[in-house]
Amino acid sequence: MKRGLIILFLIMSIFLVFSVNAEDYCVNAVVSDISPSSIGLNEEFTIGIQVENCGSLIPGIVKLEIITLPPDIEVSEAKLIEIPTLQYANSERFITYHMKTVSDAKPGLHLLQLRLNYAYITKDYDVEITIIGKEAKLNIASVKTEPTLPYKGDLVELILRIENFGDGIANSVIVAAEHPFEGIKQSFLGTLDGGEDGPAVFTFVADKKGDFEFPVNISYTDDFGQNEISSMINLIVLKKKTNWGVLIFSLFLIAGLVWFVRHYFKTKRKKDTVIKQLLEGKNHIDSKPLKNNKEFKASKKDKSFSGKNHKGSKPLKKSKK
Repeated sequence: MKRGLIILFLIMSIFLVFSVNAEDYCVNAVVSDISPSSIGLNEEFTIGIQVENCGSLIPGIVKLEIITLPPDIEVSEAKLIEIPTLQYANSERFITYHMKTVSDAKPGLHLLQLRLNYAYITKDYDVEITIIGKEAKLNIASVKTEPTLPYKGDLVELILRIENFGDGIANSVIVAAEHPFEGIKQSFLGTLDGGEDGPAVFTFVADKKGDFEFPVNISYTDDFGQNEISSMINLIVLKKKTNWGVLIFSLFLIAGLVWFVRHYFKTKRKKDTVIKQLLEGKNHIDSKPLKNNKEFKASKKDKSFSGKNHKGSKPLKKSKK
């Protein structure tokens, strides 16, 4: 029984001693400066920390340690620093950490954690570091088709000019056009610097006519990570056009053929008529009947009397008056 009371008394005495020590020892750490105030990518900066003895007793060895460092930040010094003894009340020490952001650091708020150890006492501190990045901003600057007025059946080139009007760099720029035709629907632009633009070209066959509205999605990365924007564009495909040149040539060709056929048959009819007339005239001559012998002799006899005196006949004498 007595032994138990003695142990209890010792424990209470130790607790009271440490309680008194905890009240008498006091050390604080304050972030006094982060320079520069705007920290970019792949940029060096410093964090100034002021350590102060705020108690009435000398705390002994004071240790300041970085226990959590964001992956986008590097530190030049050792993470654990021993601070020289704070010999009197209100004495101070100034600690500087030299740091640097990595080239692909993610912009935004990053949390760094510090731990202060002294006289069996531990304090943790959160230090907020904001990394400023450059933002890329993309949009569709212009829409163009080749040909300008596409008709059904045409091979069409849809040209979208993508512009980066932000001050950051847009990487891995991909443009996807969800048009309803068979053909190319995705274009890779690569990198667009701030103020730069580039063409996204889509080639397809306009196999249907009408007024079409479809989305265009643009995805890219910048200092703030992955981004995606979407816009709607219109495309009008006209009814299949008439080839007037071919039509006029065909009409002239048909007219020429008609004239040739008519001329051929007309000429042929004329030739046939002439040949027929010639044949009919020959047949008419060949078919005329000859006179009989008696008629022929009589006619010959008549001719002889008319031209000469008949043999044995005397000429008539003229009568005297």
